[in-house]
Amino acid sequence: MTKFWKCLLSLSLAAFLLSPAIAQDAKAKRAKPNARKEQPAVQLPKEITLTDEQKTKVAELEKEYAPKMKELREKLDKVMTEEQKKARLDVMKEAREKGKEGRKGKELQQAIKDAMKLSDEQQKSYDETDKKIVALRQEILEKVKPLLTDDQKEKLPKRPERKKAKDRKAA
Repeated sequence: MTKFWKCLLSLSLAAFLLSPAIAQDAKAKRAKPNARKEQPAVQLPKEITLTDEQKTKVAELEKEYAPKMKELREKLDKVMTEEQKKARLDVMKEAREKGKEGRKGKELQQAIKDAMKLSDEQQKSYDETDKKIVALRQEILEKVKPLLTDDQKEKLPKRPERKKAKDRKAA
Protein backbone atom coordinates (compact mmCIF):
# COMPACT_ATOMS: atom_id res chain seq x y z
CA MET A 1 0.00 0.00 0.00
CA THR A 2 2.83 2.43 0.75
CA LYS A 3 4.21 1.74 -2.70
CA PHE A 4 0.92 2.98 -4.16
CA TRP A 5 1.08 6.23 -2.15
CA LYS A 6 4.72 6.82 -3.10
CA CYS A 7 3.85 6.37 -6.77
CA LEU A 8 0.83 8.67 -6.47
CA LEU A 9 2.90 11.30 -4.66
CA SER A 10 5.63 11.10 -7.32
CA LEU A 11 3.13 11.50 -10.13
CA SER A 12 1.38 14.46 -8.50
CA LEU A 13 4.76 16.13 -7.82
CA ALA A 14 5.77 15.62 -11.46
CA ALA A 15 2.45 17.07 -12.65
CA PHE A 16 2.86 20.04 -10.31
CA LEU A 17 6.37 20.75 -11.60
CA LEU A 18 5.44 20.35 -15.28
CA SER A 19 2.19 22.33 -15.21
CA PRO A 20 3.84 25.77 -15.78
CA ALA A 21 5.71 24.43 -18.81
CA ILE A 22 2.55 22.87 -20.25
CA ALA A 23 0.54 26.05 -19.62
CA GLN A 24 3.21 28.19 -21.29
CA ASP A 25 3.25 25.88 -24.32
CA ALA A 26 -0.55 26.04 -24.59
CA LYS A 27 -0.44 29.83 -24.31
CA ALA A 28 2.10 30.02 -27.15
CA LYS A 29 -0.11 27.84 -29.35
CA ARG A 30 -3.11 30.10 -28.73
CA ALA A 31 -1.10 33.23 -29.55
CA LYS A 32 -0.14 31.99 -33.01
CA PRO A 33 -3.60 32.11 -34.63
CA ASN A 34 -3.97 35.75 -33.57
CA ALA A 35 -0.58 36.65 -34.99
CA ARG A 36 -0.92 38.43 -38.31
CA LYS A 37 0.55 36.39 -41.10
CA GLU A 38 2.40 38.30 -43.75
CA GLN A 39 0.41 38.79 -46.94
CA PRO A 40 2.18 37.97 -50.18
CA ALA A 41 3.09 40.87 -52.45
CA VAL A 42 1.77 39.01 -55.50
CA GLN A 43 -1.90 38.27 -54.85
CA LEU A 44 -3.92 36.29 -57.37
CA PRO A 45 -7.50 34.97 -57.08
CA LYS A 46 -7.82 31.37 -55.87
CA GLU A 47 -9.53 30.47 -59.17
CA ILE A 48 -6.24 30.96 -61.04
CA THR A 49 -4.14 27.81 -61.07
CA LEU A 50 -0.57 28.44 -62.15
CA THR A 51 1.70 26.07 -64.02
CA ASP A 52 5.07 25.17 -62.49
CA GLU A 53 6.82 27.61 -64.84
CA GLN A 54 4.39 30.39 -63.90
CA LYS A 55 4.85 29.60 -60.20
CA THR A 56 8.61 29.99 -60.59
CA LYS A 57 8.26 33.37 -62.31
CA VAL A 58 5.69 34.59 -59.77
CA ALA A 59 8.01 33.49 -56.96
CA GLU A 60 10.78 35.63 -58.49
CA LEU A 61 8.41 38.61 -58.56
CA GLU A 62 7.46 37.86 -54.93
CA LYS A 63 11.13 37.96 -53.92
CA GLU A 64 11.56 41.28 -55.73
CA TYR A 65 8.45 43.03 -54.41
CA ALA A 66 7.87 41.47 -50.97
CA PRO A 67 10.39 43.72 -49.14
CA LYS A 68 8.92 46.86 -50.72
CA MET A 69 5.37 45.85 -49.86
CA LYS A 70 6.32 44.85 -46.33
CA GLU A 71 7.99 48.24 -45.78
CA LEU A 72 4.88 50.10 -46.95
CA ARG A 73 2.56 47.95 -44.81
CA GLU A 74 4.74 48.54 -41.75
CA LYS A 75 4.68 52.28 -42.46
CA LEU A 76 0.88 52.13 -42.68
CA ASP A 77 0.70 50.21 -39.39
CA LYS A 78 2.82 52.84 -37.63
CA VAL A 79 0.31 55.55 -38.56
CA MET A 80 -2.51 53.87 -36.60
CA THR A 81 -3.03 53.12 -32.92
CA GLU A 82 -4.00 49.60 -31.83
CA GLU A 83 -7.66 50.65 -31.50
CA GLN A 84 -7.64 52.10 -35.01
CA LYS A 85 -6.07 48.93 -36.41
CA LYS A 86 -8.74 46.84 -34.70
CA ALA A 87 -11.54 49.06 -36.03
CA ARG A 88 -10.08 48.76 -39.54
CA LEU A 89 -9.83 44.97 -39.31
CA ASP A 90 -13.38 44.70 -37.97
CA VAL A 91 -14.82 46.60 -40.95
CA MET A 92 -12.75 44.56 -43.41
CA LYS A 93 -13.76 41.29 -41.72
CA GLU A 94 -17.43 42.26 -41.86
CA ALA A 95 -17.15 43.06 -45.57
CA ARG A 96 -15.39 39.73 -46.22
CA GLU A 97 -18.05 37.79 -44.31
CA LYS A 98 -20.90 39.44 -46.24
CA GLY A 99 -19.20 38.59 -49.54
CA LYS A 100 -20.89 40.02 -52.61
CA GLU A 101 -23.58 41.74 -50.53
CA GLY A 102 -20.93 43.55 -48.45
CA ARG A 103 -19.35 46.91 -49.02
CA LYS A 104 -16.87 47.24 -51.86
CA GLY A 105 -14.57 49.79 -53.43
CA LYS A 106 -14.99 53.39 -52.39
CA GLU A 107 -17.87 52.57 -50.04
CA LEU A 108 -15.63 50.10 -48.16
CA GLN A 109 -12.73 52.55 -48.08
CA GLN A 110 -15.01 55.24 -46.63
CA ALA A 111 -16.37 52.84 -44.00
CA ILE A 112 -12.80 51.95 -43.00
CA LYS A 113 -11.83 55.62 -42.71
CA ASP A 114 -14.94 56.38 -40.67
CA ALA A 115 -14.28 53.48 -38.29
CA MET A 116 -10.62 54.38 -37.73
CA LYS A 117 -11.30 58.03 -36.83
CA LEU A 118 -7.84 59.22 -37.86
CA SER A 119 -6.57 62.69 -37.02
CA ASP A 120 -5.85 65.02 -39.96
CA GLU A 121 -2.13 64.30 -39.72
CA GLN A 122 -2.72 60.54 -39.51
CA GLN A 123 -5.15 60.69 -42.43
CA LYS A 124 -2.63 62.52 -44.62
CA SER A 125 0.10 59.98 -43.84
CA TYR A 126 -2.32 57.07 -44.27
CA ASP A 127 -3.52 58.33 -47.67
CA GLU A 128 0.04 58.90 -48.95
CA THR A 129 1.14 55.41 -47.94
CA ASP A 130 -2.06 53.81 -49.23
CA LYS A 131 -1.53 55.46 -52.64
CA LYS A 132 2.01 54.02 -52.73
CA ILE A 133 0.66 50.55 -51.92
CA VAL A 134 -1.98 50.81 -54.67
CA ALA A 135 0.67 51.95 -57.17
CA LEU A 136 2.97 49.08 -56.19
CA ARG A 137 0.12 46.57 -56.55
CA GLN A 138 -0.59 47.96 -60.02
CA GLU A 139 3.10 47.67 -60.93
CA ILE A 140 3.13 44.05 -59.74
CA LEU A 141 -0.05 43.28 -61.69
CA GLU A 142 1.48 44.71 -64.87
CA LYS A 143 4.44 42.33 -64.45
CA VAL A 144 2.20 39.33 -63.69
CA LYS A 145 -0.27 39.79 -66.56
CA PRO A 146 2.18 38.81 -69.34
CA LEU A 147 2.84 35.52 -67.50
CA LEU A 148 -0.84 34.54 -67.56
CA THR A 149 -2.86 32.84 -70.27
CA ASP A 150 -5.94 34.55 -71.69
CA ASP A 151 -8.20 32.27 -69.61
CA GLN A 152 -6.29 33.17 -66.44
CA LYS A 153 -6.47 36.89 -67.28
CA GLU A 154 -10.27 36.56 -67.56
CA LYS A 155 -10.35 35.39 -63.93
CA LEU A 156 -8.60 38.53 -62.68
CA PRO A 157 -10.96 40.93 -60.89
CA LYS A 158 -12.38 43.57 -63.19
CA ARG A 159 -11.56 47.12 -62.19
CA PRO A 160 -13.74 49.99 -63.41
CA GLU A 161 -12.05 52.02 -66.10
CA ARG A 162 -10.71 55.29 -64.78
CA LYS A 163 -11.53 58.43 -66.67
CA LYS A 164 -8.49 60.20 -68.02
CA ALA A 165 -7.83 63.84 -67.18
CA LYS A 166 -8.73 64.89 -70.75
CA ASP A 167 -12.13 63.19 -70.50
CA ARG A 168 -12.91 64.96 -67.23
CA LYS A 169 -12.00 68.38 -68.64
CA ALA A 170 -14.17 67.83 -71.70
CA ALA A 171 -17.20 66.91 -69.60
